[in-house]
Amino acid sequence: MDRDRPNVLFVCIDALRSDFAFGDYGAEKPLFEFLEREGTAFDTMVAAASSTTPCVASYMTGTYPPAHGVLSLRDFSLADGATTLAERFDAAGYDTAASVTGPITSDTDLDRGFDRYDYRERDTTVYTDWFDEYRRELADADDPWFRYLHLWEAHIQRDLPPDADDDAVDYDESVRGVAEELQRLLEVVDLTETVVAVTGDHGEAIADGTYRHRASIIGFNQVPIPFTDKRVRNVRSDVYDQYLRPRGIETEDLYNSLRTFSAVEFPNAFHRVGHGYHVYDFLTRVPFAVAGPGVPSAGRVGDQVRSVDIYPTLLSAAGLEPSDEVSGQDILSGEIEHRPAHARAVGASGERERWLDAVRYDGWKYVQGRSRELCQLFDLDSDPKELENVADDHPEVVERLRGIVEDHVAREAELGSDDISEQAEQRMTSRLEELGYL
Repeated sequence: MDRDRPNVLFVCIDALRSDFAFGDYGAEKPLFEFLEREGTAFDTMVAAASSTTPCVASYMTGTYPPAHGVLSLRDFSLADGATTLAERFDAAGYDTAASVTGPITSDTDLDRGFDRYDYRERDTTVYTDWFDEYRRELADADDPWFRYLHLWEAHIQRDLPPDADDDAVDYDESVRGVAEELQRLLEVVDLTETVVAVTGDHGEAIADGTYRHRASIIGFNQVPIPFTDKRVRNVRSDVYDQYLRPRGIETEDLYNSLRTFSAVEFPNAFHRVGHGYHVYDFLTRVPFAVAGPGVPSAGRVGDQVRSVDIYPTLLSAAGLEPSDEVSGQDILSGEIEHRPAHARAVGASGERERWLDAVRYDGWKYVQGRSRELCQLFDLDSDPKELENVADDHPEVVERLRGIVEDHVAREAELGSDDISEQAEQRMTSRLEELGYL
């Protein structure tokens, strides 16, 4: 086939942390070792959010939420002017198809440009007959093709492989299992003719398997309050909303400081599991590994890159010109320009007063609240686990990064009013409930 028109297989493992993908913690993952050896692997890609839908929209368009319009799980409709990877490949004559799950239903408009957009129920995993059929279809696909595959096994509900180790951390076993299944998928793919890229949409706070973590989750969240229908988490939320937040009193630094009592080496939340509530690196640092024709064998790269860089990088790898209007850059051709990496935490409730906005830049992570007094600054060089808020010690850094964040957020005002129908809202609410978000 024409080397200027390689096939492109783009895989997202939902909730995939970079540190577990590359085996910094947990079991080794031969898939990522292979991609690192055969191509280029980035271990510090910063996701645009810590929730799925805005992340997927960001790498599918090369732009951030204020441009593409998918602000959260509840503000989920892609802006009319956004152009997706699938649309670009479709226009170039590619056969385009997606197999997805989670909240990225066709109501999000992220099906634009795909000839086929197959939505799977979450129990259709890589351990079912569906995946064997997917392998057969991929082996028989007509060139050139673009495939997007979104996998859900490592998400908070976890789907474990049949040979899962009962003594290992469930999250790590789920990542290991799905990575091994992807290795089987690559057996039907010719890397001399196909660009293969694997990433995560966001990271995850995980149940680490220790009694200490289990006790903290139960104690801070699940203990029932006598003579009421509430649990501890409801009371904490009520106290914060009614008494603390109106007085400008924040609790995030207190909860974050409790992470120093973790019984495990890897960064993790002290009393939470899941994602969407903050933008710490264990929630927003994801891997990006790519191999195939024309991809340099650069090994593992530690430079900070952004999920919006995926769009121009994959287009360039396929010999297509990316648009000048995107926020991302091609990170495989030449020197990488260090740019601010924006991130947001928007949860699943749709309550914007709880949103957080952040920028990771020049060795710092700055975080601020929308309608909260929260202001955090982390020195990532001396404090990579983001345990100590040093905002009061570096007011000049706070001021500089706050300006970058506020300029970024202000662009949301330029968005058009893409109304979401009541029926679409109801369908998404039902889907989020089924997926365990609500």
